[in-house]
Amino acid sequence: MDERPPEISGSLLTIGDEILLGDILNGNARHIALELRNRGFRLDRMITVGDREEDIVSSLVLCLADSRFIIVTGGLGPTDDDRTNAAVSRAFDRPLVADEAYVGRLKERLAERGQAWSNEVAKMTELPAGAVKIGMDMAGFFIDHGNVPCYFLPGVPGEMKFLLAEVVIPDLDRRFPQRSAYLKEVVRVQGMVESEVNRRLKDLDCRRIGVEIGYLPQGSENWVTLFAVAASEEECRTRINKVREEVVARLGKKHISGRNDECLEKAVGEKLRERGWRMAAAESCTGGLLSTRLTSIAGSSDYFDQAFITYSNQAKQDHLGVSEDMLRAHGAVSEPVALAMAEGACRGARVEVALGITGIAGPAGGSAEKPVGTVCIACVTPMEKRVEKHRFEGVRESIRQSAAQAALLLLWRVLTDDSNLHCH
Repeated sequence: MDERPPEISGSLLTIGDEILLGDILNGNARHIALELRNRGFRLDRMITVGDREEDIVSSLVLCLADSRFIIVTGGLGPTDDDRTNAAVSRAFDRPLVADEAYVGRLKERLAERGQAWSNEVAKMTELPAGAVKIGMDMAGFFIDHGNVPCYFLPGVPGEMKFLLAEVVIPDLDRRFPQRSAYLKEVVRVQGMVESEVNRRLKDLDCRRIGVEIGYLPQGSENWVTLFAVAASEEECRTRINKVREEVVARLGKKHISGRNDECLEKAVGEKLRERGWRMAAAESCTGGLLSTRLTSIAGSSDYFDQAFITYSNQAKQDHLGVSEDMLRAHGAVSEPVALAMAEGACRGARVEVALGITGIAGPAGGSAEKPVGTVCIACVTPMEKRVEKHRFEGVRESIRQSAAQAALLLLWRVLTDDSNLHCH
């Protein structure tokens, strides 16, 4: 392997009872980790603690012992449960001192709003001695403690992202100019269970090339992750490209729908655009979820025409032409009705392609013959008609999500079928 610069890694401490109690997702941690990796930095650890001062102090002491840098989010506000400043004072043995410039700026802002100065606001201005205020119009400060740069950022996502981009990463760039590059790529695999993916790839000698391979189930998709560390991003990319070629060869091109953010809705959109086909959706149990995913892609108006949200039997009859006899004979959740919905959407929108979805998302409405999670999906194109019946596990929302994903997967399979490649 070639010589490469050192890996620069640090610690992330996110603070807040609301995270530990599950009230909010820790989106800050994910954003920080991704942004750091993209710039050649890594995290050795992520720690989340509540608002107890003792917990914050002990976590800071732990991180200081072996981190090249520390990033902390949360606990910088004016309320009683904002205890980061006090904890830093104790952990770093630095007394709290009012930052006069920050005091002045906050007083100006309060005066502009007609609000009075208070002890609660004053608390925000008391920073550990030696701290440098960052983001004068938001909470946040920096301390270089024992040559370990420590960045204390607000928990508010917008403010955190601003200071990370404008202050933290530029400062880390300056302090650690010599560092390794990181690159990660996701290969999206369709129609193959995780164990089979692993069986086909397990003897692939990636480490010799300098790439780590991983496996990540994502609903009906399976992701193969390729991670490289090298002296430059270009070298990382060269290594990953070499391994990806072998991964695709072993799994089969027909099972690979895309890479990284190339989700199924984007993949099917490109296929539709290539053929000059337009499509419509007829949804029942998914209630517009499929159409939302399709239209979330920029430029989807090139190929997506309209959606029919036909929740009731009457709506299926009125807007899609599903016959009352068919509904009575097979039930709304059936393969014939799913196909009739797709055909009706094709006729009504005058498009080449349509998807029809009907099912039982629960928690009520199931039967022994058609339990909760039963979903029928149909796809109609100028060349063929396909219908599938599924039984999804889980609660209502997961069943709806699985149904929308299965519909996209069915459409992708139809569009990538070699027999349809030359139909226009």
